[in-house]
Amino acid sequence: MGREVELKLAVLPAAIDEIVRLPWLSESSNGAPKCEKLVTVYFDTPKFRLREHGLVIRIRHIGESRLQTVKSDKKVARGVFGRDEWEEEVKNDTPDLKLVDDTVLEPLASKKLQRKLNAIFETVVERTTFPVHTGDTDLEVAVDQGFIKANGRREPISEIEVELKDGDRSMVAMVADHLARSLPMTYAARSKAERGYALSADEAEKPAGAGTIDLDPNVSTADALQTIALSCLDHAASNERAVRAGDPEGIHQMRVGLRRLRAAISVFKHLLRGPETEAIKTELKWLTEQLGPARATSMC
Repeated sequence: MGREVELKLAVLPAAIDEIVRLPWLSESSNGAPKCEKLVTVYFDTPKFRLREHGLVIRIRHIGESRLQTVKSDKKVARGVFGRDEWEEEVKNDTPDLKLVDDTVLEPLASKKLQRKLNAIFETVVERTTFPVHTGDTDLEVAVDQGFIKANGRREPISEIEVELKDGDRSMVAMVADHLARSLPMTYAARSKAERGYALSADEAEKPAGAGTIDLDPNVSTADALQTIALSCLDHAASNERAVRAGDPEGIHQMRVGLRRLRAAISVFKHLLRGPETEAIKTELKWLTEQLGPARATSMC
């Protein structure tokens, strides 16, 4: 089993070429950037049984090779930006459940499930990958441009993934912050899998409620704060499209997510001293206040 520790940023398609030409990104790379086309097909039952359990199984086509990946699509306290994943090379274009022993999918694996698995959606991405070394930490910055395809509909992909390979996971946030200061971009709350499922179910603009916060009792207070705060941020940011569509429930859910985040900052204030925290609190309060009139207007 591996643990994927990454942070995802959404960026305008027009800025993709500027990102790959950033001087500091090239200077920080300890190798030449790699360009490749990735076609990834996600599978589930017609009733989305795997989605209900927070699981993903996919086949990624990389040239002539095929890579089957099982993932838990849930953020947990042991890795604030992380998800568990298991990978196996396969020969076919469909999942092989004989290879999921000792994974989170094993309890559900059966011949019946194998028969019911169908391709639900796919992603087609042109990826440019930069191996980045900073201090004692190795990271990978992947710049993705492409689309998600489901049920005859398409949605663009234009994002950056900063993934930890080895070392200090706090460097993931540091590199992401450096990228955000270089060009306009935002935190991407939804994974490609979450976006693909939403597109296939015609739920791209559907309001999103708060997710379950799963805290390991052995984590530090700082890790607990990071997990809670990220969950609140996900809750708020996942409702962006519903808010833009003027959905009253989406506006309400974003306000709830923002209030939860502000409450978490207050509870853990002893860990968050400094001018940056006050600036964030001010911005969160301002955004919450702006959403009040918007919700009232949308309900009229």
